[in-house]
Amino acid sequence: MNQSFLETYLNFVLSRINQVALKFLVSVFVSVIGVVILAMFLATFLRLGTVVNVLPVVLAFFSAMSAYYFLDKVRNKVRKKSLVSVLAGVSTSVVSFCVLNLIFRELTDVWILGVMDLVIFLAVGAFFSEIGASVAIRYFKLQNR
Repeated sequence: MNQSFLETYLNFVLSRINQVALKFLVSVFVSVIGVVILAMFLATFLRLGTVVNVLPVVLAFFSAMSAYYFLDKVRNKVRKKSLVSVLAGVSTSVVSFCVLNLIFRELTDVWILGVMDLVIFLAVGAFFSEIGASVAIRYFKLQNR
């Protein structure tokens, strides 16, 4: 009897963790796709140097959106909302950095982003995902009144 209860409990906990992890991955994936599509669109009519200079602004928007989207989907299933949202923003930054570098490397044979750009991406992603999370948390509090 105890083993069956333990197995049931573990399955329940793992299914909850998997649901939250899946929603986290979806929010990061949607944000990365948005950054890539907007960067490619901007690259069609701007020089690459200008696109690189504009990318932190694009990343700021999508990092905030990623944190907001994630918290909107999980609501009260996560205790440390601020930490998880910063993790979403940092994940969006790192994956976007890698994907954009690979895409532009294939298209132009040049690495358009360097280490300093990665540092800027990480700072922007962390800061603006925190802002997106605080907006989401305040919105949820207003909605519950």
